Amino acid sequence: MKKGILWFAIWCTCLSAQNIDMYLSLIHEGHMDAVVEQLPELMSKYPNNPDVWYVKALTTRNGNVAIEQYQAILKKFPESKFAHESAMKVGEYYFARGLYSQAARHLRRVPLKYSDSHHVQRAIDLLMNSYDATGESDSARYWLGYFKNVYPNLLGDVKENLAQKPKKISVKMLPQKTSVPKPYVVQIGAFGSISNAERLHLQASQVGYQVEIHTVQSNGNELNAVRIVRYISKKQAQKVGEEIKRKLGIDYRVLYRP
Repeated sequence: MKKGILWFAIWCTCLSAQNIDMYLSLIHEGHMDAVVEQLPELMSKYPNNPDVWYVKALTTRNGNVAIEQYQAILKKFPESKFAHESAMKVGEYYFARGLYSQAARHLRRVPLKYSDSHHVQRAIDLLMNSYDATGESDSARYWLGYFKNVYPNLLGDVKENLAQKPKKISVKMLPQKTSVPKPYVVQIGAFGSISNAERLHLQASQVGYQVEIHTVQSNGNELNAVRIVRYISKKQAQKVGEEIKRKLGIDYRVLYRP
């Protein structure tokens, strides 16, 4: 990002849709500290603006506190621009931690209330996996049938057997123990500041990925590289990279690190 844009974002606390997008871009590009510095003034000027609340939640380092803030957005501003993002983040947070009943309540909200959200497909996928994990086959069958009627062109890839009988599942995003080599990783950022690396680590782990921070050397500088690990093939890693790009708006690199 050009220094001029960064300077403008730091010093301009007037609010518009463009400025909110700028703050989000700064966050995703690793300039979170610049945004955090402006939050007290933004919250003071616009205490009832749901977009500012969303930016605050994104920049909150403590995962549990961030989830409380996303839930507050859903309670106070259920029709706001980023309400669907907040609902998805809460659902993914609980799903990644194996709290499937809580995850299901929030994931179900996305296709029910935010039909235009680009998260609908993923929310339904995780919802079915949540019901499957808790053995709620009746609920899985009911909601799968319901959503297939509402989104007939969206759910072609949802497997029928998810809703037929309870079984122990393996969450596709989480690593599985295997003897097969997995030499590929997805690098989503590299920072001189460990705090920036930890914030990106938190963001990626909130949406269900296994994330690691590695110290690397680049042009004589020590950097903290944030990586999603590990994948059997380059193609598989690239697919995950594209998912991360869609969800968090950040670029990625696939690296071979056996």
